[in-house]
Amino acid sequence: MSNLIVSRLGGDAALDAEKVKKTAEMLISDPSRRYVIVSAPGAAAGNVGMTDLLYLCHSSFNGNENYISIIKKISDRYSEIVAGLGIDFNVEAEISALRKSLEAGKDLDYIGSRGEYIMSKIIAKYLNWDFVDATEVIFFNDNGTIDKEKTFKTGGERLKNFERVVIPSFYGSMPGGKIKTFRRGDCDSAGALVACSVKADLFEKWSETSRIYIADPSVVPEAELVRNITYSEAIELNYVGIKVVNDDVLLMLNEAGIPLNIASIHKPDDIIITISPKLIPDIKRNLTACISGRRGFNVVHIHKYGLNKVHDFGEKLFGIFAKHHIACRHYLSGIHQMSVIIKTPIFDIRRNQILSEIQDEVQPDSLITEKGLSMVAVIGEGMGTVKGIFGKIFDAIADAGIKVQMIEQGADKLNIMIGVLDADYDNAIKALYNALIEK
Repeated sequence: MSNLIVSRLGGDAALDAEKVKKTAEMLISDPSRRYVIVSAPGAAAGNVGMTDLLYLCHSSFNGNENYISIIKKISDRYSEIVAGLGIDFNVEAEISALRKSLEAGKDLDYIGSRGEYIMSKIIAKYLNWDFVDATEVIFFNDNGTIDKEKTFKTGGERLKNFERVVIPSFYGSMPGGKIKTFRRGDCDSAGALVACSVKADLFEKWSETSRIYIADPSVVPEAELVRNITYSEAIELNYVGIKVVNDDVLLMLNEAGIPLNIASIHKPDDIIITISPKLIPDIKRNLTACISGRRGFNVVHIHKYGLNKVHDFGEKLFGIFAKHHIACRHYLSGIHQMSVIIKTPIFDIRRNQILSEIQDEVQPDSLITEKGLSMVAVIGEGMGTVKGIFGKIFDAIADAGIKVQMIEQGADKLNIMIGVLDADYDNAIKALYNALIEK
């Protein structure tokens, strides 16, 4: 059992009174769970999510529209939760404060933050835990980036003397006290910041689902579940389209050496995914953490004799893509050729303009583009230390009759990326799963 756990609850944990009750049972079942980061009630059963209602309320008020009906929906949702919990909580006072904030001209960030603020106070009341506002423990710089130094120092000092605390997610304070919200979908950052501030032994993320598969279950229905991975592997999974947790959160927790558990709020006894700086000793798992990929890449092939002798070739070429806000996902180079792999609708829209600029800037001998490339990734810690692993990978691809379009391996030997045609994507995933996992 960990000594100090920080738990992050998603909007599903606050959908209604019954969900709050089940969540409360989970929280109090382990006295190590001392800090909980709460979201606003999510969307379910025909209800609009609370944050969306608050945003709509703000825009309706500023547009001189009738916002009374929206205020009533907000009030009714919280009143229903409070009544179901059977607690003495003054929803009317909170709604009155919300109205006054709108009348005072409070900005969108402030109004949007009230969903988490009110819900956290309700949960704190039900649990009989202390409530600490996020403005007291999470801080932003003037430019809107997180002020980690102040957050870890000031926030840590503020929280260390509390036994059990409820804290809103989604927002913090700017210099001067003005409220600033995180990007939508980035509330895990609030939980990770608190975990680092109090030097937690474990950070828990309770979400709608905790299941991540070793391979795409729509391609491989029998795919096993991921149970233990490292932060480095999780970041690679994010890149290939298997969303785990935001990279910023993973990097923050990895640097602090705090493991992360991802569990289902609906099925607390379901599979838990553990992400840690290093693989947990004595836990057996496949060498390959995951086999996945992404379809629909474009490839730009630039051929120019003596390319390797042109000192500013890369600067000119990548400068063109940067100007159009296009990220070059991968690139492969040789003495006379460079292939740039990109995935963005911007390229399809500006294709002719970009190719014309490349022609003018670098004056290639030939310039060819291709569509319909998939990048399939085999990800796993220590793959580069095992003899024969890459032979297995390419034998599996060859035996499936798939032509490899390109190959890329990371310097850390954590993954290998194989380019195949979109039409071969499913067969490539199946072949690799059969060769590396089933056998």
